[in-house]
Amino acid sequence: MSTSITGATYPDADCEAAHQATYERAPRHPIKPVLLPGLREADFAQAIQEFIDAVGKDAVFINEGLTDYIDPYDVHEADETKRKVPSAAVCPQSTDQLQKVLHAANRYAIPLWTFSRGKNLGYGGPAPRVNGSVALDLHRMNRIIEVNDEFHYAVVEPGVTFIDLYKYCVEHKKKVWPSTPSLGWGSVVGNTLDRGMGFGMNYAHHQCVSGMEVMLADGDVVRTGQFGISNSPSAFLSKFTYGPSVEGLFVQSNLGVVTKLSLWLTPQPQAYMACTFSMDEYDGLQVMVDAFGEMKRNGTIQSCVWFTSLIETLCIGGRREDYWKGPGPVPDWRLEELRKETGFGHWYARWGLYGPKRIVQAQFDEIKAVMAEKAPTGEIMGVLYADDSGLDAASVPSPHGEMFVGVPSLWSLPLINWPIPKDRPGKAAHGDYAPIIPSSGKAVLEWMKVSKPICEANGVELMADFFMHERHVVLMNMFTWDQTDPEQKRRMERLYYGLYEEAKKRGYGMYRGHVNHMDLIANLNDFNNHAYNRFVEKLKDAVDPNGILAPGKQGIWPNRFRHLRETQELKF
Repeated sequence: MSTSITGATYPDADCEAAHQATYERAPRHPIKPVLLPGLREADFAQAIQEFIDAVGKDAVFINEGLTDYIDPYDVHEADETKRKVPSAAVCPQSTDQLQKVLHAANRYAIPLWTFSRGKNLGYGGPAPRVNGSVALDLHRMNRIIEVNDEFHYAVVEPGVTFIDLYKYCVEHKKKVWPSTPSLGWGSVVGNTLDRGMGFGMNYAHHQCVSGMEVMLADGDVVRTGQFGISNSPSAFLSKFTYGPSVEGLFVQSNLGVVTKLSLWLTPQPQAYMACTFSMDEYDGLQVMVDAFGEMKRNGTIQSCVWFTSLIETLCIGGRREDYWKGPGPVPDWRLEELRKETGFGHWYARWGLYGPKRIVQAQFDEIKAVMAEKAPTGEIMGVLYADDSGLDAASVPSPHGEMFVGVPSLWSLPLINWPIPKDRPGKAAHGDYAPIIPSSGKAVLEWMKVSKPICEANGVELMADFFMHERHVVLMNMFTWDQTDPEQKRRMERLYYGLYEEAKKRGYGMYRGHVNHMDLIANLNDFNNHAYNRFVEKLKDAVDPNGILAPGKQGIWPNRFRHLRETQELKF
């Protein structure tokens, strides 16, 4: 059992350096031991010993060994009554070890907070909802079981990162392009289960799952779909099943622990075109959304269309003080000056086209014609890369390639340094408010105009981007701050609740919720006295009667912990 973390979490040196800088192995606010209320110290000690027997003493952590298991961006890190802290962490390396951990947790009724790599940054990271839970860290379960380049899929365990998967495909000369999010150090399984997104053809990761293996709270193992048939050749090829489809029950879920997951990949294409469209006018966003939304729905564009604002474009290349020396957020008049100085648009749409060269060119010609008619003041660009024998993703240079061709990196991590002055120490942190909005130009522009003054009133710019699906967008209101400044932390809380109130008025749900706000977001499912939440909690009590798996995740509580809901109005 370890009281400190000295070893590397990542084999990749860049990832490990970024991880240590993020999680502060010597935190400013030391972690004090916490015990689950109602649990006897003797029982906790015995449970720890059983965890050690299951996984080995070097894979169980307590006290200061828990620095990797708290929210590195916690706004409540100095408040012991609100800070989210586990009592221990356990890191199984196999399903057999995981099963033993679950059996011990059931014996002592100790809740486990499950995660793969703990990189859900901006949403609580690996921190638990219930203080005194044991962090169930699956990063050592890191086998790539298969990458198939005949039918184009991968089967992986939770500890496999997007960087791991990409390197495996390169090393084994697989003719596939995995999708990747903007930060490649996260888990393929973790990102997929939390409805994370990439940028290429198979960007909606949770919609590209066909077959998963799940361990239930009692240690029983279930395989879904065709994967549940011994030796099925369609195990990872078809979403069709016989009877109810249950895979979705384990997405953003606390009903089981996913131990294997398949993900469809993109066949290595003959051609790829890096495409952008920008507009100088702020209100031009409306026509952009409507035009690209229509092309997403009619199949002209099959990949993700990623929209970014001018502020996001600037923050990748510098900090606020590089562009604005005055107090507060960058004012509109200065942004307009910067737009003219840099040549950037107020809004950028980026997407890729993939496939045979003639089809890619024809798609771009159609998009160009549509935008010339609907947004003639905009600027479109397309750069084609092709190889008749299959295009090597690594041959596409930055910035045209990267995540759009499935090459993972940590390219966007520096953007959180935006508010940190260079002449004094600070620690960058970020959060997100991420509503789901109809793919309507009017609705998206209205949200920007509503959320902008809320951001500015709390000392930050509107740092917004969004991912366009066929009929909706997932919009990211990102906010960054100096974690060493108590006033900035208070403002970030006010900002979050301000955006929540505006989203609630419009019936906008969230695609993901911070551990501090999961009940708040779950409460938006209010039809028929929160019938959805009540239904899932019936399932929870049936499959996890001791309530050991991630109590409170997504606002779903087992019976024994329902008294912990954070407001009376949420006690449905």
